[in-house]
Amino acid sequence: MQRTRRDILLFMGGGAAGAMLTPAPWRLVTDAAIWSENWPGIPRPARGEITARYTNCALCPAGCAVRARCVAGQPVSLAGVAGNPLSQGALCAFGLTGHQLPYHPQRLKQGTPEEAAAAVRGAMAKCGAGESVAVLDLAPGRAASWTYRRAMAAVANGVYLAPPPPLGGAAVNLAKARTVLSLGAPLLDGWGTPGNVHAARANFRLIQAEPWESRTAALADEWLPIRPGSEAALALALKDPKTAPSAAQATGLTEKQILDLANELTANGPALVLSADDLPEALALNHALGAWGQTLVARPEVPVPDAWKKAAPERVVASVPDNSIRVLFIDESVPGSHIPWGAIEKKLVRDNPVVVAFAWTLEGYGRHAQFTLPTAVYPELTSDIPPAIDSPAATFRISVSLVAPPAGMADPSAFIAKAAGIDAGNALQERADAIHKSGRGTLFTYADGKSTPLKDIKPDAFWKSLNEGATWLGGAEEPLTRRRGDAEEIPGELPSEAPRLRVSASDTFPLLVAFTTPTPATLSSPLMSKLYQDSDLRMAPNTAALHPDTARASGITGASRAVLETQYGRCAIGVIPDESVPPGMLEVAAGPEILDICGAFTRAKVVAA
Repeated sequence: MQRTRRDILLFMGGGAAGAMLTPAPWRLVTDAAIWSENWPGIPRPARGEITARYTNCALCPAGCAVRARCVAGQPVSLAGVAGNPLSQGALCAFGLTGHQLPYHPQRLKQGTPEEAAAAVRGAMAKCGAGESVAVLDLAPGRAASWTYRRAMAAVANGVYLAPPPPLGGAAVNLAKARTVLSLGAPLLDGWGTPGNVHAARANFRLIQAEPWESRTAALADEWLPIRPGSEAALALALKDPKTAPSAAQATGLTEKQILDLANELTANGPALVLSADDLPEALALNHALGAWGQTLVARPEVPVPDAWKKAAPERVVASVPDNSIRVLFIDESVPGSHIPWGAIEKKLVRDNPVVVAFAWTLEGYGRHAQFTLPTAVYPELTSDIPPAIDSPAATFRISVSLVAPPAGMADPSAFIAKAAGIDAGNALQERADAIHKSGRGTLFTYADGKSTPLKDIKPDAFWKSLNEGATWLGGAEEPLTRRRGDAEEIPGELPSEAPRLRVSASDTFPLLVAFTTPTPATLSSPLMSKLYQDSDLRMAPNTAALHPDTARASGITGASRAVLETQYGRCAIGVIPDESVPPGMLEVAAGPEILDICGAFTRAKVVAA
């Protein structure tokens, strides 16, 4: 019998249809699913006792209180702590997924500490006249920070570097504010302690003055669209209404809008003025409005042992002579401020400087360091968290380790102390002892939600409570009439004549750079990273959006590649025309290359690649 092609096709079709009616394909799918879930290396949920542990989130300076649900000692979910006086029971999206951070695929797990120590010893021995050994601490105020300061005091040419404190070191008391003027500060999008900000939100009127409609501007009571770079001019006009006509030309607002805003800040007080770039004009306006002692306060200092006070003073990077640092340690083990690498690089000696970075990932300063040593990440980390900017009271709380870090993680303070020849000791417990010795303040324990006067707690019980996630609060703010020395001013206070506008238009760098997020994090939960990438909630890293007119003026047409240039260097970026971005501004999604050359509100130019 002769078979035709039609017979063959009918046989194949009938066989396929018949196979679908048998258990074979469905069983194969089931077995494949079971096999794929049991391959070697697939994480398996822990089995065991369900418990609750408490800690404080170390993913940003807010340090929100955290309740961890643990199975067999392993955290499986995180939540806020109800009734916490600092974070008000809230936890942001990154905090909720922080227990996944140790498994981030870009995490750094290997380093060469012995080689780094040998290179540091050799470089320190070569230090000549005018050369120095320096520590750059991006999150000052910790017990580790005092170890760095003591280490640099023990080195003949040691320098301790830290970012300048926001608001001149003052703290914000949002609970007393009735009107808040934000000059580009992301008040409702990651500023301060989110729970505290939202708890106080119903009590104040928020006026957001910035060039584009950010998330904070969209949620504010009023948005004033001003021209890029005119924040300082507006602050000066609000302080001195006589300059309103010239400020109207600079800001794009009408003279009436400026005068009405000045009247509202005066009539509906206490008022508070915040700025994204910590403008001195904004601080001077706060002084003129009587904010000092009301919405801006001098926070009491967190006690430290007397032996620690013989320490190197804090200095800013700009104060160090160019080409003078022979050895530089950079601690980016916890999130803090960012300083463009271009501003740091010019401070290094030209002849083989040694840079040692302590980091979670190579995406930060580790890209430029000779040695990058891996550190523990939250929630493996054990470290204290300095008071948040919106905490009027002094605070001391510890990010308690919930899981053990992998072998081979570096301890930055121990490494630097050894290089300087001092004993780091147990700095956390020493500081806790100094706080207990002061006898002031209260201890808030998370498990029972109680506040107990410190004088009623024994030293061992105090230390134990801190390691169970408790928070020490140092009481009310200190009066602003206090002086620490005969010639020292109140922290953050400015003379009546503030410095003029620092960020001005330039023919060389005509565009103002503003980040889409206030403080770009080096790492976040893999889940949150995936959500942002897939949902397009934020632009991809190293991408900039600009107005089509600005793009055409820069020789760019459509979405394309371009070169971003600032005073600190150049890098390649992706460009997206977007009519929502005001002319004269770049809205930038920070990536490693952009962070190398950009600080907050940097001037730049863009040219076609």
